[in-house]
Amino acid sequence: MNARKIIRRNRGAIGVALAGAALLVGGAVAQPAAAAEIPWGQANFYTGADFTGTVYPIPATGSDAECINLPEPMKSIANFKYAYVDVFSGTDCTHGFGRITGLHGGTLGIPAVSYKVLVSYPPVRP
Repeated sequence: MNARKIIRRNRGAIGVALAGAALLVGGAVAQPAAAAEIPWGQANFYTGADFTGTVYPIPATGSDAECINLPEPMKSIANFKYAYVDVFSGTDCTHGFGRITGLHGGTLGIPAVSYKVLVSYPPVRP
């Protein structure tokens, strides 16, 4: 008899708890339809945010810090190589705004227009 009274009084709280549990289980199983795969061993620019859109591979350059202009503004980058990529918002590597180190990536706050691949990390100058 006491259990029935407790359930009746707390019916709303029990419903909310069950709905929350169902939401958590559904969220853990569900994935976005356009989930991008991580490009292990590659470095790429993407025209869209979150690794979507047209892919522009970043080739390893023979000389350190050669400036490369992109064919169009890029909104995200995935750098899953052991390389450093300096990203610029202006043509001919002007207006630098970031360095993407190996095993990093994401959506860029400013579209990239040019870049440099650094074969080795430059020394820090005092």
